[in-house]
Amino acid sequence: MEIETYAGQSRLSHKILRWMVQNKMIQNPLSETDRLGLQLIEKTWGKREILRAQLSQFSRKRRQQLINSADLETKWERYAYSRLSNLEKGERLPMKKLIDEVEITFGFTLSHTHKSRLYCVRRRVYNDRNKLLKSGKTEA
Repeated sequence: MEIETYAGQSRLSHKILRWMVQNKMIQNPLSETDRLGLQLIEKTWGKREILRAQLSQFSRKRRQQLINSADLETKWERYAYSRLSNLEKGERLPMKKLIDEVEITFGFTLSHTHKSRLYCVRRRVYNDRNKLLKSGKTEA
């Protein structure tokens, strides 16, 4: 069975299955062993007990970073978020430079839609930083 077909009837997304193929965890087309393994993963996917055990291996800061960037769909958005988040106090990163970095790093030209998405990511980092400052916490 091809991963495209399997993704249509599975809790696992096509993106996750492609990632597993790329990292040689499964084959495309899926063998019987691959399907059995994927069925086990589906049964445990998103279970609190397993997520808690996995997340406990990360530092609090790393867990917070995962939460903050979990809904950013693309690698380049997550890159921009972490790049902007990791700026030292008073340090600036012009959007032109960030756009150039993303284009060079990920090898494509950003469209107007992509650039406006970067501005949204920047605003989100700014808002997250302000919330942190207002709550009286300092970044670790």
